[in-house]
Amino acid sequence: MSDYMKVVQRINEILKDKKISKRELAKRLINLDMKAHKTDETPTESSIYAYLNGNIEIKADMLPFIADALGIPEQDFFTDDYKQSQKILKRLYDKENIYYKYHNIIELLEYLSPKSLEILEKILIKNKENTEEFNRIIDKIAY
Repeated sequence: MSDYMKVVQRINEILKDKKISKRELAKRLINLDMKAHKTDETPTESSIYAYLNGNIEIKADMLPFIADALGIPEQDFFTDDYKQSQKILKRLYDKENIYYKYHNIIELLEYLSPKSLEILEKILIKNKENTEEFNRIIDKIAY
């Protein structure tokens, strides 16, 4: 799969995750006054569909507009960070999941001082290491 098709696929994944239709994205892009590179004209809704379906190649200068319309950084088109962060958020906010009780902590993180955040990170890393070590011991005993 070409890099271009990967970007198209990623855009469509983000649309699905955010529950945004291609039509809604097209309207947002038109409202942002996105211009086609060659013609310097705002693409029509049908030409935007062609970009999103992979029939017309999305030009690099269009990506900032698409990212803005989706409310994401451009890097999310090229990395798995977006998909990973959505997976984590879904798990944290799933009321059926034990992690749901931690969502309040996530919301409070913005109020931590840099030093407190550094201390919290060290504590969590140590906790992760201890848990991994415990699981290795359990695996040895079990097998």
